[in-house]
Amino acid sequence: MNYKLVAIDMDGTLLQSNKTLSNGVIEAIQKEKDMEIVICTGRCLKECYDVFEHLNNVRYLITTNGALVYDIKEKKTIYEKSMSVSLVHKIFEACHRQDIMMHILDYDCFLEKEKVERSSVYGMGVYQSMYKDISTLVDHMEETYQKMEKPIQKINLYHRNKKERQNTIDFLKKEDMTLTLAENSALECTAKGVDKGIGLEKLCEYLQIKREQCASIGDNHNDLATFQKAGLAIAMGNSSDEIKKQAHIVVSDNDHDGVKEALEYIRNQKGAVTK
Repeated sequence: MNYKLVAIDMDGTLLQSNKTLSNGVIEAIQKEKDMEIVICTGRCLKECYDVFEHLNNVRYLITTNGALVYDIKEKKTIYEKSMSVSLVHKIFEACHRQDIMMHILDYDCFLEKEKVERSSVYGMGVYQSMYKDISTLVDHMEETYQKMEKPIQKINLYHRNKKERQNTIDFLKKEDMTLTLAENSALECTAKGVDKGIGLEKLCEYLQIKREQCASIGDNHNDLATFQKAGLAIAMGNSSDEIKKQAHIVVSDNDHDGVKEALEYIRNQKGAVTK
């Protein structure tokens, strides 16, 4: 297959466990001339810019789990689908029921200062420095949103454990939204029908590329939608067995240049570990 596009997840895939890019992965992406390299992430646009400084040949981005498809070079929105104001208020209701760290992701991102200081309680301590550097930190999230009252691309809800996450799922599952598992006990909320696969589909339509000419590299539940849409699905070695079973091949983990190995496999169609 002549692959023309590779959609690469960020956290747990493109980035190492310390949230940095390895030199090997940077070199592998920078030397790619024949395929469109696309970042496909649950992060919002603002949270991706520091990575682009090292990947100057990356032009297109699928963010917030597919709610936004963006052309970095032209600073142009290709596709966007956000949650309604009423759905956002319903998510706030869920946050009133138990201790949850709420993360609003749009073109900007918002977090409560007090929650960020306790981010490790919600299993998100590794992101604390990024939150402080990039996010807009507020004293009270709900009061901040009441001043905006606008549709939102995505909201992450970070829980103290999986049981509390399930409580939130039970409360929100009848609402007109998509709920996606992430991290150890996080829940990602987007508009109904939004996922990374839809983002990939919209970008393929825009670029006039067939989906079977796309490859997807990922490690978590929110990558399964791109696995299903792409012609080739590649799981990282650090993925769970559940994710690996959904992939065509498995490569090394994110701390051992798995993305570099995946790109070499796509070019050569050999050299990776099969399922």
